[in-house]
Amino acid sequence: VLAMILAFFMRFFVPSGGSSEYVFRENENIPVYIFISVIVALFIGLTVSSEEIIRDKKIRKRESFLNLSRGSYLSGKIGIMLAISAIQMFLFVLIGNTILEIKGMTLPYWAILFSTCTFANILGLNISASFNSAKVIYILIPIVIIPQLLFSGIIVRFDRLNPIFASQSGVPWIGNIMASRWAYEAIAVTQFKWNDYEENFYELERRKKFSNWKKDYWITELKNKTAHVSRIMDDESATVQLESDLTVLRNELQKENAFLKGIRFNEVNQLTSEEISPEHITNLRDHLNLLEDHYRKVYNQAESEKENAIYAMTSGSNEDSKYELLFDNFKNDQLEVFATNRNDLNYIAEHNGELIQKKDLIYLMPYNSDFFSAHFYAPAKKFFGSFVDTFFANLMVIWGMTIAL
Repeated sequence: VLAMILAFFMRFFVPSGGSSEYVFRENENIPVYIFISVIVALFIGLTVSSEEIIRDKKIRKRESFLNLSRGSYLSGKIGIMLAISAIQMFLFVLIGNTILEIKGMTLPYWAILFSTCTFANILGLNISASFNSAKVIYILIPIVIIPQLLFSGIIVRFDRLNPIFASQSGVPWIGNIMASRWAYEAIAVTQFKWNDYEENFYELERRKKFSNWKKDYWITELKNKTAHVSRIMDDESATVQLESDLTVLRNELQKENAFLKGIRFNEVNQLTSEEISPEHITNLRDHLNLLEDHYRKVYNQAESEKENAIYAMTSGSNEDSKYELLFDNFKNDQLEVFATNRNDLNYIAEHNGELIQKKDLIYLMPYNSDFFSAHFYAPAKKFFGSFVDTFFANLMVIWGMTIAL
């Protein structure tokens, strides 16, 4: 019933020209539906289990006198909670996704929401075992839910939190301990990447977006830093600014050397206020021009491949081409706005001597970040040197938190 009510009111479309046809791509409520689904899983999981143990107070006391197994009692509680959660979340996903026409995502949605509900079940059992009053337990439920809302990354962006907790490049620790953050990101990224439309174009678009950011913003910023260093390198009054610019150049080129091994800048260690010279500046400019040419070629190649793929889908004789059907039925414009951070005015930011990408985050692989410092909406997480898809990585974290509880 809850799924039916939520999905019905979120089934947004704009009637035009006498037509009232619903188009999944144009539904602006899909990111909100994903987020509310996560909160529903948390809330239902907590309310179902939070009174289970305290309600059996007399039974547990009697069983302790009979030396019956406490482990069996707890495993029985956990088992029935998991069974209930599996059924509830399956019905929720089946009904909600059917009404909103979210196609091909039943299993991924269910896996994440069931895992989230299980986390909430075990958290509720912990609460139930820790307090002796049902009133206290039901006061605690909203207190537990509110941080899951606040630090999920949706209501307040992680780079807009109080500076004590905010992170400009990744997810702060306070976000990483929230199951809602892992669950929402897993569903949102999976919905964006795994649908039948993006499966054809995601990798090509990722190459385009990454190379576009590199050639148009990253390299431009490094060229500006280089020009500024050239102007102030002999100015003793600008020592602080000189060191700041050189630190950014040094850090970024070290990361680029590690990433793009075929085009290396071998004078990175000479980019210091003591060793910098006009010759180093000239070599640096040549290297940046070389990188710009490289990323322009990568962009053009990916663009050409994507155009060929679209042409292959649109060159048929059918009036409604395969491409248009996939585009309308599987892609969602508003989710793309969220996942690419399209409404942010800044494409690039400088923080702690590094340049940080602010747009198209769903296409940015976290090459220079470890598992827990990856940016929000990262398509994968680095795990022991290899990339693991965000769906599996986040699922692993949620179950890790559940096992810990």
